[in-house]
Amino acid sequence: MKKHFILIGYGDVGISIARVLENALVSFVVVDKNEAKFKDKNFKYVVGDATDEEVLKRADLKNATSVIIVLNNDTDIIFTSLIARTINPHCIIIARANATKSIDKIYRAGADYVASLSIVAAQMLARIILGHEIEETIMMFEGLEIERYHVTGDSPLKGEKIADACIRSRIGCTIIGIEEEGKTTTDINPSIVIKEGMTLAVIGNSDQISKFKEEYTKS
Repeated sequence: MKKHFILIGYGDVGISIARVLENALVSFVVVDKNEAKFKDKNFKYVVGDATDEEVLKRADLKNATSVIIVLNNDTDIIFTSLIARTINPHCIIIARANATKSIDKIYRAGADYVASLSIVAAQMLARIILGHEIEETIMMFEGLEIERYHVTGDSPLKGEKIADACIRSRIGCTIIGIEEEGKTTTDINPSIVIKEGMTLAVIGNSDQISKFKEEYTKS
């Protein structure tokens, strides 16, 4: 598989997300320890413990664009985030926290976005991944926001490669989508050159988004 999503955990939330991904006809693979859950399912899946590096490699994580982690145990989510970030430094990792006290730990483990609500999180995560109906700025769980940034002719980002801009390392924000000429992609390759006319979907907490806007919306 190439340029696919990996969904880790197939409980109530995972089932909701998988249904959205199926309906959108995107390429994805589900990882769960319980093989019985996959009876009569037509999508690709891997049976095993997601805290095992070999299991994630079987799901071809190194070629995935996004990883969605919705396990029931926060310790497992932390370990899975660490392993996923090590295998694929460039993928977008989105995770559910079962307890709010785990949110910071999951971020430190490498997640780009952490949601703390279950069923609501399932639908919001799927909408973020697929780029559907994102408003100019959407307040997310635990103070996260998505900002739409329009690249103009005098934008400081114009002509920069995503990797060279170092937005994540300097500001903490992550580009999770790019819209150009009516087409939206969530396959964010660090070598992509940011061009005039693009619209970037950038995610971060309130302070990070404020810092991003302060730096990149200067006249």
